[in-house]
Formats: sequence, structure tokens, C-alpha cells
Amino acid sequence: MESDLQILRALCDENAPRDKRLSLMQAYSRDAFQEPEHQVVFESICALLSHGPVLPARLGVHLNNRGFPDIDVEKYCPPRGRDAD
Repeated sequence: MESDLQILRALCDENAPRDKRLSLMQAYSRDAFQEPEHQVVFESICALLSHGPVLPARLGVHLNNRGFPDIDVEKYCPPRGRDAD
């Protein structure tokens, strides 16, 4: 679902205020995402956000360590300097 993807991208956006991203994280913590991959990515983003920035490399490592090595992290958290679209 596109809105799920937009939410995940917003959570990864290092240019967004941290308090706004934390509020967004809390707002969606009780709602399951429709796509299982989105739920897995959301859980990893939440774990990372509480300990620093959500960078593509960190997200990739976290997902890999959880057993999801094939998720394309760039669609959720594109490298800096690249448009998300």
C-alpha cells in the first residue's frame, strides 16, 4: 500500500524533526501494516530510531540480522542526496 510506504519513508527521513518521527512511530505502533514486508521494515526502523539515525546501511544490517537480507532498503530509506521518488 502506498500510504504504508510513505509512512516508512517519513520515518527514515533524517531531515524531518526527530520528535515528529517519534510521534509517527508511536501512532503506528499498534496498527499492523498490510504488507508483511512493511511490518518487518517498520519494526526495524523503530528499533534503529531509538538508538540514532535510520541510515540505509544500518537498516540493511538490521534487517539482515533479523533474517531478511533481500529487502531493498533504498525504497524505504534512499541514500542521502537522492530523491525518494
